[in-house]
Amino acid sequence: MRKSKEFEIGRFLANSEGYLKNKYLLSLMFEVSFDQAKEVEDEKIMEDKRWVVYSWDIKIKKPIREKDKIKITTFAIDMNKFYAYRNFIIEKDGEIIVESFCVFLLFDLKKMRPIKIPKEIAKAYQKENPIYKEKSHKYVENFGDLEKIQIRMTDIDSNYHVNNAAYMDLLGEISNVKDQDIEFINIVYKNEIRDKKYIFGQKSQKENEIFYRFVDGDGKIYTYGNLGLRNV
Repeated sequence: MRKSKEFEIGRFLANSEGYLKNKYLLSLMFEVSFDQAKEVEDEKIMEDKRWVVYSWDIKIKKPIREKDKIKITTFAIDMNKFYAYRNFIIEKDGEIIVESFCVFLLFDLKKMRPIKIPKEIAKAYQKENPIYKEKSHKYVENFGDLEKIQIRMTDIDSNYHVNNAAYMDLLGEISNVKDQDIEFINIVYKNEIRDKKYIFGQKSQKENEIFYRFVDGDGKIYTYGNLGLRNV
């Protein structure tokens, strides 16, 4: 079962050069998946549970600009034990300009841990064959200096942790790369950033690829991944 939604990109979602901020790229895809969840899921089964994102792979074929009219479509491609796998596609004028593979975990709010996805929920989504698959990643082990990053109150969401989309702002602090110059995003949310006034970012760059991670003062890893850059 697919869910689609159309948007016109407002100026307030764009950066100073008129391109959609990657923070809002994630937010718009989240909105479509949450709308679908509200339509197909049993409220009684889900009342003490919530979906949390584990990872993203996002291929941006063409950057999105302010005033662009786009259609975002999402659908489930598999559900296995604790994990739900989704595809997202974004179209402009009938052309697919963004493809994404996302992994969700189902989190029990009472037990405060991931749980197996109920059969009723898995069945409700009517999974489809994937259009875009997760890449195989090789990460580096050596990083540059630690960069201290302030956690802002506006980064915190209703779950009292740093919002998944807000990580794009944190990445901007250490990468110094413009939104429109990123053609691939991989991000793995290993641990929640919660009750932190600041975090440390590290990066390592190889040609058109930036590897990064966010850690605390004790070296605990919260998030890691890589960015692929356009030839600009």
